[in-house]
Amino acid sequence: MNNRKALVVMTFILIAGLLSGCTAGAGIASSWPGISTDGEKGYFAFGSEIFALDTKNGTLIWRYPESPDAKTQFFAAPAISETQVLAGSYNNTLVAVDKNSGTGKWTFALAKDRYIASPLVVGEQIFAPNTDKHLYVLNTSGDLLWSFKTTGPNWTKPVSDEQFIYLASMDHFLYALNLEYSSAALAVDTTGSRTLVEKPVWSVDLGTAVVADPVISDGKILVATIDGKLHCVDSASGNIAWTFEDGDRYDSIWGSPVVTDEAIYFGNENGEVFAVSPETGKALWPAPYSAGGEIIAGGISIDGGVIFVNKQGKVFSINAAKEPKPLVTLDMVMYATPKAAGTNILLAPAAKEKLFMAIDLSGNEVWSFTATK
Repeated sequence: MNNRKALVVMTFILIAGLLSGCTAGAGIASSWPGISTDGEKGYFAFGSEIFALDTKNGTLIWRYPESPDAKTQFFAAPAISETQVLAGSYNNTLVAVDKNSGTGKWTFALAKDRYIASPLVVGEQIFAPNTDKHLYVLNTSGDLLWSFKTTGPNWTKPVSDEQFIYLASMDHFLYALNLEYSSAALAVDTTGSRTLVEKPVWSVDLGTAVVADPVISDGKILVATIDGKLHCVDSASGNIAWTFEDGDRYDSIWGSPVVTDEAIYFGNENGEVFAVSPETGKALWPAPYSAGGEIIAGGISIDGGVIFVNKQGKVFSINAAKEPKPLVTLDMVMYATPKAAGTNILLAPAAKEKLFMAIDLSGNEVWSFTATK
């Protein structure tokens, strides 16, 4: 086994350990928390529940379900539509919850395996990747419209523009699919229903698996892989415009890249942050910034730079001039990608004393939330 394959295998072992619900230190042994926000509310999926909190003060608005079931473990950040919050679970179901009341609306239960990726809402359609190698596309009532089958599990949230939906799969491929399909364009699936898309518009082999959600920007799709590469793919053709890799190193990229006018930023499992040119993919710094611990989460853009968290609880910002600014260091394991809500930064430490929290741009705690039974 060569070095690249050996490191990829080791990464999969690490991923399996994290997805089995094992956290360390002050963390709770449960699922990996996910955060979404519409500005006024933050939606947090963790353990057997989904929480809606006021982003200004952390007040609980609702929690779902009324009677949590330990067999239902949420992993990814919920998706938000105009009226619903949608989240997939480890018991192979996708649930829709009323956005205002937290009341369950419907459950989609045709998938054969767990949901690790967040769903994507585009108009009146819900795109839900599953580890059973399918992308399920539903309407807002939870009815299956069509599906697409890959040759490997699907662990990443799709992205979309006005023309296509783009899915990065564990089978090494990035796929482009139409947003809608007529019945005549669909084939019969294994259940006998005419819902299957047989061929993508295009596909491109990225060489290895993807666990980081792709990002679309200016007609390009940015996809990071577990062997430490960042690919820039043309959305119209599927051609790879450029690829960044740090020599012969294979440090896995888990979190989505962050795009600003000045740079594309991303972190890796070795705790390094890179900044590359959006036009060429060339490194903007002579060497990456060392954050002092693994970066599993993606970052968020703020005025003048980006914010990252590392696994050891360090929250920091950095800009294109490679000027880091520590905000706060928490004695908590940090896996979840932070989200911006007004002037607050939402975090999900998933610790017993602070399940979710918000800080300001100076690192001061604004509020924290701990669930009571």
